[in-house]
Amino acid sequence: MVKTDAIERATALWTDGSRWYAVMQTLRDEGYSKTDCIRASVEVFRLPLADAKRLVHESDVWRDRRAADEEWHDALIAELRAEAGSTGR
Repeated sequence: MVKTDAIERATALWTDGSRWYAVMQTLRDEGYSKTDCIRASVEVFRLPLADAKRLVHESDVWRDRRAADEEWHDALIAELRAEAGSTGR
């Protein structure tokens, strides 16, 4: 399966009457990534990127990834801050 067709799949589900949650659950069940779900939320549901990221991240669909993703995000921010501090910025 080509992961880039998440938008097409989400569009088809939405057109058939599925709600946002059901679209996200189906995408995940079919092997699409969290990033694919965010992209589909932006393109299909016309959500701003920040809102799409928050909704997908906080959804029950991706609840099992939330702690690990937050840990990764915090580590990335800490690394960027440390790097910026070491360059005198």
